[in-house]
Amino acid sequence: MSHSSGIPVSEALAEAFRNAVSNPNSRLIKVQIQDDSLVPIAEDTASGTFEQDLSKIPALLDADTPCYVLFRQDDTAQFIILCYVPSKSSVKHKMLYASSRSNLKNQLGSNSFTDEVFGDGPKDFTPEGYKHHVTSKNVEAPLTDQEQIKKAERESGEIYSGGASTYVHGVTFPVDNAVIDACKKIISGSLSYVCVAIDMTAERIILDGTDNVDLDGLRGKIKVDEPRFHFFRYTHDFEGSQVNSIVYVYSCPDGSRGTKSAPVRMRMLYSSSKANVGSIMTSSGGTIDARLEINTSDEIVEDELMTQLHPVKAEATKNFSRPSRPGKGGARMIKSPK
Repeated sequence: MSHSSGIPVSEALAEAFRNAVSNPNSRLIKVQIQDDSLVPIAEDTASGTFEQDLSKIPALLDADTPCYVLFRQDDTAQFIILCYVPSKSSVKHKMLYASSRSNLKNQLGSNSFTDEVFGDGPKDFTPEGYKHHVTSKNVEAPLTDQEQIKKAERESGEIYSGGASTYVHGVTFPVDNAVIDACKKIISGSLSYVCVAIDMTAERIILDGTDNVDLDGLRGKIKVDEPRFHFFRYTHDFEGSQVNSIVYVYSCPDGSRGTKSAPVRMRMLYSSSKANVGSIMTSSGGTIDARLEINTSDEIVEDELMTQLHPVKAEATKNFSRPSRPGKGGARMIKSPK
């Protein structure tokens, strides 16, 4: 299943597209994400053939900001979607545009679109670039939204140490060393709780707090208006022994049960980063014994956590053994008396 950002089509874009569909002279609409919605940035009419008007596209594209271009085909009311995500754009923008394309199509009407062209440079949207796309699209299927997000994560994930940051393999944003140090303290037992956040402006993983708390204290750390990542060292008794388990909690308020829904971009970035943030703990030498995804603190239930940490083992199936025949020697036939 593809991952959708939830960013909606604005009324201005919906109206512009309706007008374009009904106007045979309309050629294109440039679309960008602004203020958590898809909005029209520029429009143009046809001045030549489909291939000739494709030559206008490179001039519409920004060097570091993604966009979509809804491009009308000749002699029809159908369009293709040009999906431009430059390599210079931020990881946040790459993920947003990769995960918003399905909303754009579905809310404007998927039947209005016949093809999608992906590219990271102006040359991909020239007449020559489009011919190459048509030739190769039966050879390589286009990436799904989730695959594009994962590709962006892989491309931006690197290992680098120095200064106050470390790039951890698989993590799209730089990670403050304070986060790694805190994870190591969870492992050693000098801390029982670490809260990790994403700095939305600086695009980095930061330490949001540490503490020594029990399970009730963990519940008190769950925010009702913003997502967070939590590492918790859960010390408990099991079968007469004390056990220390590391629990990884991703909390994301969705607006229900007394919570306030976080902004769309924030929810999408946290959701896309949860697995990679978890890798900070494992790359620091720890083992995550249980994982929870919650909306509110009351979803942290001790019985359910214990079941995840210590699942009931099914008894091994015993093979039936046929009892030995009494006596020695081979089987004897006993005749019934006459």
